[in-house]
Amino acid sequence: MMEKEIYIDFVDEALYENTLKNGIKCFIIPKKGFLEKQVMFAVNYGSVDNMFVEGGNLKKEPEGLAHFIEHKLFEQEDYNVFEEFSKYGANSNAFTNFNTTAYYFNCTENFKENVDILLDFVSKPYFTKQNVEKEMDIISQEIKMYDDDPSWKIYFNMLKGMYQNHNVKNDIAGTIETIKTITDKTLYENYNNFYTYENSVIVCAGDFDRNVVYEAIDKKLSLNENNNIKRLIFDEKNNVVKNFVSEKMSVERTMFNIGIKDTLKNYNMAEKILGTKILLDIIAGESSEFYETMYNKRLIDKSFSYAYTCGRDYGFAMISGFSEKPDIVGEFFLDAAVSLRNYGIDNDLFETIKNKYVGRFIKGFNSIDGITSAQVDFFTKGINIYDYAVACKNIQLGFVEEILHNLFSENNIVLSLIVP
Repeated sequence: MMEKEIYIDFVDEALYENTLKNGIKCFIIPKKGFLEKQVMFAVNYGSVDNMFVEGGNLKKEPEGLAHFIEHKLFEQEDYNVFEEFSKYGANSNAFTNFNTTAYYFNCTENFKENVDILLDFVSKPYFTKQNVEKEMDIISQEIKMYDDDPSWKIYFNMLKGMYQNHNVKNDIAGTIETIKTITDKTLYENYNNFYTYENSVIVCAGDFDRNVVYEAIDKKLSLNENNNIKRLIFDEKNNVVKNFVSEKMSVERTMFNIGIKDTLKNYNMAEKILGTKILLDIIAGESSEFYETMYNKRLIDKSFSYAYTCGRDYGFAMISGFSEKPDIVGEFFLDAAVSLRNYGIDNDLFETIKNKYVGRFIKGFNSIDGITSAQVDFFTKGINIYDYAVACKNIQLGFVEEILHNLFSENNIVLSLIVP
């Protein structure tokens, strides 16, 4: 074992990073006195990873495959995973997103038993022709549900308008047509390709003996040592496919998403994430002139929000909400960005917003769910919690202004609408 303690001084918290003898990374965040404990096993494998290079050849798997594996891993040959967790007082769940597939449990007691269950079932895929066919009906219903969800549709319509080649534009669950091509053989092949020690991470938070986790990993976890695949580097241009996408659905008011395609290259990942969030807050936060003007003119309401999302090789900023005049909201938003670019960001305002995000980071350590999810998310981006803590301490106004000058262009913006 190669355990090292990483102390974050301004939070007065530590995390332990350990690379075990099998090669898997494990992060443990001690929370002394907390009753709740969480363990998350995650794979650096999500919906964007259905295209890769294997043996020198490009391989394209069905869209929705990572999500399908997530569903099927819970089905074991001789026991029900959820019933096993319930027997030991734990709640269990899983999720798949663009970059990650993760399985986790929360408990207050029987910690060792629950760790064993988690590591056991993620190590033992049980895929058969019969259970794959049965799952197709379940996932098909899930896909239909998302297709009827205006928030989901407007989001992926935006991404399809934004990205030409990158798989981030494709629905995480795939389509009814693509999942019909998935077989038990496909599941096994891709499980073996991506569920490897070097491509996985275990993140734990709570009050427990770390050695319990390390010993369980050594005894219970059984994954492939390595694989011979290489992730695809997408040939993605800076400009978007189309600047405007609109669809009619059964909604009472017009919904809008305005997406800004991230064209920033070769930036420190932790600083870019934090810097872009700070910038969006300065431009469109509740204390901004843009927000106050739009709200007073009743062009936005309390549903208005902004976010930044990124992965290993993509990113986008977004503002969203309800508005009868979303084009005007978009124009005002860009005008606010241009004005800041011309006149600069006030240093006191920058420090205020920066401190707000530092405060959120510190507060996040009070949430077991939040801290494990954050570390897993950072892992798939090639960073960790400490890197983000360093960004919180060191980020400068000049860096945020650099993002401001390089992020916004008429060629990298998409307006996506859902109209009544």
